[in-house]
Amino acid sequence: MKPLKTPYFLSVLIGLLGISLPIFAQESQPRYVSKMANLGEIQMEYYDHGGTGPLLIEVQDFHNYYEGPYYRPDSPGFDFLEELTQDFHVVAPMRRGYGKSTDTKWGMDVATLGKDLLLFMDALGVEKAFFYGRFPGSQELTWIAEHHPERVLGLIYFNNPIVLVECSDLEVIEYFENISVFTPDFDKEKLQRIMGSRAMWRPDFLTNEELRIDVPALRFINPEFERFNFNLAMFESGEIKIMSEEEFPGREKEQQYLKELLADSIRYNQMYEKLKACNLTDEIEEGMKRAFGGNLITRLEQDFPQKLDSEQAFADYLIWQAEHILAFKEEVMKE
Repeated sequence: MKPLKTPYFLSVLIGLLGISLPIFAQESQPRYVSKMANLGEIQMEYYDHGGTGPLLIEVQDFHNYYEGPYYRPDSPGFDFLEELTQDFHVVAPMRRGYGKSTDTKWGMDVATLGKDLLLFMDALGVEKAFFYGRFPGSQELTWIAEHHPERVLGLIYFNNPIVLVECSDLEVIEYFENISVFTPDFDKEKLQRIMGSRAMWRPDFLTNEELRIDVPALRFINPEFERFNFNLAMFESGEIKIMSEEEFPGREKEQQYLKELLADSIRYNQMYEKLKACNLTDEIEEGMKRAFGGNLITRLEQDFPQKLDSEQAFADYLIWQAEHILAFKEEVMKE
């Protein structure tokens, strides 16, 4: 998938292209070790980055950055996790169906994946942990905090929790089904299972306004970026036009859907209005503040003294994040 064109979608770009997650250093030897954890029902691969201190679980987003098409030997995210190993034991588990983890062909929903992380902690003999996640990883963070806050030392969000399909309109669902298979991770059928299983997840705090989450949380957000959901981002960035035109073997049916949508201005504009009407980002922002209350610390991207207009700037931004995460850990562990 090519980069998104609109500047405020840089954070999405980073997420989709694997720039920000760790992988090998530029040396011949990796600074992490692939290990396996026995969860009973499944075997889970995880990457142990070492370090001392409480466990920090880097919750996977859409991709596997340790092998395959998103693997980057020179990823600046390596420095980010290296920085965190000063005061954390950092691990990065792979979800069902990724890497060497068992592929059950089911259990790709947020609740099951959240339970897998708790079983992973049990396998390591860890009662409580810190969790770091972005994009879909933020869904598991929120599920664990809402249902098992006793297992959480602290949450670190890179963006607010996302909801992939924000309303039950059948045309919006069809649109999502067609745009969610244009990544090279897996074949189309497997991508459909992965994306579809978590598409309709919502934080409980959206419907239960009395819910309070009594765990410390740190989040890094760009309020301008947070105004947009996944579907709207793909629409406004022009990414769907790229998807319709480039060569994506096995996605011809989905490309034809996009071409027809782009060619029909009335239908196109109607879809755009539906996506805007479905947008839950304001409700999610209000829900985060309400549910976490005084436990929520917010760091704004604008506070970082550089523009995120290059990979080097983003690498520096990750180190800036790491500094705030280390300070957050110190405050949490004092309590």
